Amino acid sequence: MSVLRSHMNNSTYEARLPAYKNEARIARASRLVEKWSRVPEVGLGLTLMEERKAMNTAIAMEKQAQFMTKLTETQYSTSFATTPENMIRLVRITYPNSIRDKLFTDFMMETAKDSIKYIRPVFEANTNIYRSFDSHAFEPDKIAYESKEDRFPTEMANGTVDPGVSVSFTGNEFSLGYVPGYAILYDANQVALAVENRNLTWSVKAGVDLTITYAGSGVYTLDGANAGDVAFAIGRYNSEADIAGDYLGSLQIVLDDYQFKVRQLSLGVSWTALSEIVLDSTTGVSTEEILFDVAAQQIKQALDFRAVKLAYAVTVTNGLTPVSFDAEAGATIDDSYIHTAQTISQAIERVGDVLFDKLNRGGVSRIVGGPKAVTYLRLNRAFSAEGAQARIGAYQVGTIYDIPVFKVPSAIIPDNELLCVWKNENNEADVFIAFGTLIPFYSTGTLQRKNFYKEAGISSYGDYHVMNNQYANRIIISNIRG
Repeated sequence: MSVLRSHMNNSTYEARLPAYKNEARIARASRLVEKWSRVPEVGLGLTLMEERKAMNTAIAMEKQAQFMTKLTETQYSTSFATTPENMIRLVRITYPNSIRDKLFTDFMMETAKDSIKYIRPVFEANTNIYRSFDSHAFEPDKIAYESKEDRFPTEMANGTVDPGVSVSFTGNEFSLGYVPGYAILYDANQVALAVENRNLTWSVKAGVDLTITYAGSGVYTLDGANAGDVAFAIGRYNSEADIAGDYLGSLQIVLDDYQFKVRQLSLGVSWTALSEIVLDSTTGVSTEEILFDVAAQQIKQALDFRAVKLAYAVTVTNGLTPVSFDAEAGATIDDSYIHTAQTISQAIERVGDVLFDKLNRGGVSRIVGGPKAVTYLRLNRAFSAEGAQARIGAYQVGTIYDIPVFKVPSAIIPDNELLCVWKNENNEADVFIAFGTLIPFYSTGTLQRKNFYKEAGISSYGDYHVMNNQYANRIIISNIRG
């Protein structure tokens, strides 16, 4: 592991989000998009999709095709939908209509050993660093870009306060030398009481009776009625004298490798020989093809429902307090119900603020909710039906403030709740939950039973990882009418 060091006389520090892109994978996916877009019917509209979705769809079709090439001609004739083209077409139709990738990240696996790699800059063992009032601020393995500390790479270190008597800048980093003219004194709530000027005079907060006198050698005496209120102090030390780097703060770059462990989601279907004869002879419709389509759609729906239900369970237990919103606030005013609906933006922003305040990044980029809560959003003037899908299973109903909104049954998310998710569009690993799919659809082929029933099985292979359990929170809407 490499070590990234930041010298302490740097005046600024930029904590950058981890950026990981597998350029080779992107290049392969791009070639697959070009390949499949040239296939009549199956590839229609592939190049018109959003780039990442097109790549994932192309990889899914390629994996499905690779599976089909391993079947014999006899297996082709007994498998669902009879032809490989129909199976690939089904992947092309069902995958882009799934909401799982829209809400979270669907990682199309190229091999069963695929993984998501996540780069994290963390603090090393900075035992000599006294540049925070929080003694746990720079503990090893704490993620650097989630830290709210501002003095880690600077020359401003903690002084020692003798309450009501003096402030000393003599130990730890100050053993290298003290630079007067930069000290700041704080009360117990870390509110500034006095700031030292370059000419060694002091600017004191209005209403505070405090006199500070420099006694030399990094020591200041305190006097006045509020001298006892001084609880913390910071001052500047001379980092140029740190030849050995004893007080040099350091970070470590860690690469986390989240390995997918492929499991199956399977479904069995059966039908009678009579139904097959009737359909084939009267309508010319293949019974196997219909059942295959129904089974595949059921698996797609199950994958969507399972993803949202998992996300809801993780959110309920992630320790974040849900945001409450009263739909009947101000009920004594005419048209207050509609007016109150316009203020739902404050609740949405509040969810983003809680996440940002905790992790230094985040907001609300996707909303999925129960029927009543999502229907309530339609009262807001910012709601648009843009991107709406057919009302089947879990589907997108539109957008609000350019945020995609999805609806699921109340058995998945309670009727009056909205699940707000943040998804980092610039980094597929920096998301709430990542799902990996190896083979979209796998068929056992048709099995004939002696009682003139036919049966078969279809499955999908993949896995998931919860990458950051605090990338989501809930809005609970009370008093929704109707």
